[in-house]
Amino acid sequence: MLVIYAHPNKLGHCGYILKTLEAELAKRQVEYQLIDLYQLNYDPVMKPEEHYTSGHKKIAKDTAKFQKLIKNEDKFIFIYPTWWNCSPAILKGFFDRVLTSDFAFNYDGSIPKPLLKGKALVFTSTGSPEIYERLMAGNRSLKLVINDTLNFCGIKGKGVVIGNARKLTDKNKNKIEEKIKKSLSFLKI
Repeated sequence: MLVIYAHPNKLGHCGYILKTLEAELAKRQVEYQLIDLYQLNYDPVMKPEEHYTSGHKKIAKDTAKFQKLIKNEDKFIFIYPTWWNCSPAILKGFFDRVLTSDFAFNYDGSIPKPLLKGKALVFTSTGSPEIYERLMAGNRSLKLVINDTLNFCGIKGKGVVIGNARKLTDKNKNKIEEKIKKSLSFLKI
């Protein structure tokens, strides 16, 4: 299993999601590898030589490493905050640089064809209430990651929203713990 964490610190809701998830995976004796994009000081900016142009592209060393990890897994967990109704730029840049054509997808004529497989749990925190996120914002952040990115590449996803994530309270901690335990069944672990 591969866990991708995209938050600059581990003190708030996303950090508590990660901490709780790691404890639950240890309890269930599930091995995983963590990619902490901020801790790695990951550069989300695609360089001109990495961009697919005229059939040529250069794969950076970090990208090749991440592609190998992704290719060898079929279970993924993403943890990130919702900022401006989408994921942080570092996660978007990770997708841009790593989920490249001929690795994550290609085209059969003009029809996109996914090349990856597996399932992903996607956890996001937001300052707004969950009902607002669902009804007013349309879970836009989750849809961008799950439908428009992962599913396009062949990875089926399930989203989990942690709302009212302005202050980490005992009530929010309990909600996070319950949601993690419940949602891990999607990955059959």
